[in-house]
Amino acid sequence: MMKIKSVGWAAAVVLAVGCGGGSAAVTAGPMPAEGSFTGVYFSPQYGEMHMIQNGSSVIGEYKKDERSGRIQGSADGDLMRFEWTETRAMVSNRPTVTRGRGYFRYSIGGSNNEHSITGEWGLDDDETGGGPWTGVKSKRREPRLSSDSDGSSSSGGDSSDDYGDESESSDDDDVF
Repeated sequence: MMKIKSVGWAAAVVLAVGCGGGSAAVTAGPMPAEGSFTGVYFSPQYGEMHMIQNGSSVIGEYKKDERSGRIQGSADGDLMRFEWTETRAMVSNRPTVTRGRGYFRYSIGGSNNEHSITGEWGLDDDETGGGPWTGVKSKRREPRLSSDSDGSSSSGGDSSDDYGDESESSDDDDVF
């Protein structure tokens, strides 16, 4: 009886550890026409994200509330795999730094033909297991990184722009 309990307990531990994350089982497809990871995105999870794609390389930054982070990755068609590093300033002069991996899939769709990214993030060497990461691309804003080529700091662009079409409607469907 003790042997059966030990085997059952060991199997439960293996299952729990194996469900934590790892590599995402996603494959690249073609990038949609007029698509590029370059842009300014609004992410409900991580705020405003600025990303710039140069060939297959993509770099970016994001900021929301007390957290700010950097993304660096590689694009293959509509799929981007990346590493991220995030700093959270919860207590003055004691920021917490976390890192991990993730992926985004680029798509165009919806009633406004909006450009968006959908993916996941994981901790350390895992691409999954942390949670979803999504974003809707602004149709008017250009990305700016704090480490632009001239070395100056950037505010991330004009905050009066929105993430939707050029109409001045107050309808939420037009904002994103």
